[in-house]
Amino acid sequence: MDITHFQSITREQEKEIENAANRLINSGHNIKKGFMDKAEAELKYGFSLYQGGIVPGNSLRVVDIEGVDTEACCGTHADNTAEVGWVRILKSSRISSGIVRLEYVAQERAIEVLNTEAGILNDLCEVWDVSQEQIKDTALRFFNDSKRLKVDNAKKEQQILDL
Repeated sequence: MDITHFQSITREQEKEIENAANRLINSGHNIKKGFMDKAEAELKYGFSLYQGGIVPGNSLRVVDIEGVDTEACCGTHADNTAEVGWVRILKSSRISSGIVRLEYVAQERAIEVLNTEAGILNDLCEVWDVSQEQIKDTALRFFNDSKRLKVDNAKKEQQILDL
């Protein structure tokens, strides 16, 4: 999904967006879809209908998530937000000035991704013999130790060459 945004989105912002989307989905808002005369729709909803750009023609397909948002959209839509299931943002990237692309999965695919992520965490816990709360600190310790050992090794190699 492409959104108007003038900076890159941080991981914390991705999490906030994902959480807000999942709360909205789980709230079970009804979704109405139908065609309207373009002039009538613009008078009723304003130009915020056109998040993806102005639609040509005299008729618009209007999608209204009751109490949340109304937009002109030709895409497929559920009848209730709860039908979407869970959403998981995979990544975000700036694709041009003022446009950020959010790549995400929903429903069964989101469950697969969440299960894969949980599996990776569980595997690391088992291999490293630590709890999930200790994974980040353990990984940082391993990384820092590796960097230190590389520097120490390079010094030792140089000492051997000097001999």
